[in-house]
Amino acid sequence: MKSLTKIVITLNLFSLSVLATELRIDNLKLYQPLTKNFSQLSSVYIDHGKIVDITHANTVQKSADKIINAQNQFALPGFFDLHVHLGASGSNYNEFQYLPVSAHLNSYLYLGITNIADLFSFQTTLNTVKELSKTQATPNLFYAGILFTNPGGHGTQFGGKAYEIHNDAEIDALWKQHIAMKPSITKAVIETFGGTRNTLTDSQLAELGKRSKAADLPYFVHISTLEDGKRAIKAGATVLAHGVNSEAIDDEFLQLMKKYHVAYMPTLAVYYNQQQEKQNHLISQQTSLLATVPNKLQHCLFDKVPAPAKWKKQTWDKRKLAYNNILKLQQAGIKILTGSDAGNPYVLHGAGLYNEFNALHDAGMTNADIINAATINAASTLNKQNTLGQLNIGYEASFILLKDNPLTNLANLKNIQSVYKSGQEVSRTSLISKNQAIEPIGKACNQIITATLANKIIDDFTNMSAWHNSSDALMGGTSRVKLVKENNQLTIKTTLTKPTRFGAWSGAEIKFESAVDASKYHGISITYKGSTIPFGLSIYHSEVKDWDHFSTQLPPSNEWKTVKIPFSELKQYGFGSKIEWSAKSLTGLNLIWRKSPTADDTEIENELSVKTLAYY
Repeated sequence: MKSLTKIVITLNLFSLSVLATELRIDNLKLYQPLTKNFSQLSSVYIDHGKIVDITHANTVQKSADKIINAQNQFALPGFFDLHVHLGASGSNYNEFQYLPVSAHLNSYLYLGITNIADLFSFQTTLNTVKELSKTQATPNLFYAGILFTNPGGHGTQFGGKAYEIHNDAEIDALWKQHIAMKPSITKAVIETFGGTRNTLTDSQLAELGKRSKAADLPYFVHISTLEDGKRAIKAGATVLAHGVNSEAIDDEFLQLMKKYHVAYMPTLAVYYNQQQEKQNHLISQQTSLLATVPNKLQHCLFDKVPAPAKWKKQTWDKRKLAYNNILKLQQAGIKILTGSDAGNPYVLHGAGLYNEFNALHDAGMTNADIINAATINAASTLNKQNTLGQLNIGYEASFILLKDNPLTNLANLKNIQSVYKSGQEVSRTSLISKNQAIEPIGKACNQIITATLANKIIDDFTNMSAWHNSSDALMGGTSRVKLVKENNQLTIKTTLTKPTRFGAWSGAEIKFESAVDASKYHGISITYKGSTIPFGLSIYHSEVKDWDHFSTQLPPSNEWKTVKIPFSELKQYGFGSKIEWSAKSLTGLNLIWRKSPTADDTEIENELSVKTLAYY
């Protein structure tokens, strides 16, 4: 009986050995990350989504259910984008366009990006990706869940939930919420916004680092300065997200990076893309990368490009510092990673990673080093070095086939012939059709504005004019506003509370039904009484596409008074895009009370009554 059993087992094993694999692809040149070159012509065998064998082209080939001749194409592992935000589309914030998560996933697959890391993930997004993956090919999703930040810190301005740590004792409960989401990454934020805000303390950062290490989770820390980078390294960061892009790194930083084996992800695309588009239309010219981007979104982004905000321009002007930092770190053996921060303005899902490749190339990295950053380096950072990031036996069969060698010309990366995800060829043409059928949700963009001649009286409050509340609530703040219209006057009651990263503000605004031409007047007058502190008056201009409108400060008054403000005294403050003043296309105005980001949490109440607003 034992002999019979042995014979049956032997026959079964023999039959399994001769069964054909699902797919064999012949005549491929496979990328070799260690030698930074391509192999001789090879055949790749794929079964159940994995590479099960690789043989040289001149050996006797085994059978397969399906055989494809790749005709000497170059094969690369599917890329990683280690910094994405699936909740945003890459549109301008002032003309925000919403696309469903499916559109972003389609764009990634179309360009051979088979692995993404969402660094601020809400449960609804994760649920959507999970459901989509049941019916279609999707990139592998790694995610941080909700990020950790200081009270009112970076992450809170978007109105959604963030883990705000007020004191060390809160970490345990927040950590349990973090782990309950089954994250693959921990993300914490160090962001002072030019020294205007406090951040997580060293002990809080270190506690998150210790817990991440115990849970075997990569610890990504958002930084923007050299000092923040050092704090993050000492706290146990495994990845610096954003890098040091506006100042030169020093020897201490370099030694800390080497000692603690920290990886570096500079995310240059998020800083440079808008400037590149404004200067030379670089992003819109990359048509091969934009096939899955709906036409409306392209129209909103590219037909009329606003000047980048001041802070972005400052970063662009210092780009040589960022480039030098990258090369210095790489030469010291520091692992460089690729992340685009996709979802931010002009950083489109999918295309944004290729923009990051170009920026790294401008910094001086070789093509092979860029490919390694987007494949083998990324996989090891996520503890997936044995299953992803290489074309080898036992690895996921997710890869890109290229017509021409990307090592000789980085532009060849865009000439994709086909994409495979887990052994299945992706229908790239269907991904284009699916995305182009999606109409982004959002207002019309770049409309030609025809201004009508302005009436002298803006508002005398004899009618129910359309004044609205305006406060930091839309950015996660808690300031309050109450408007009362009676006795031919508007009374604005405001309460300023704790500042957000942008400060605290509350007040009232009116948007005109259509743009008006007030160029025949010299300025604006206001009759008012009240307030306990100075307040701002801002005029909205159709050419201003961000928050930086033309403004002035007005003093409080215990008595009714009329103040005339010449247009010439209105100034743009802050970090928005600067434009030349013109009264030919005005679209509204506001009356606002503010506290700076560094102000304390003491509530400030104000009450202002306004009788007349007019041009003079």
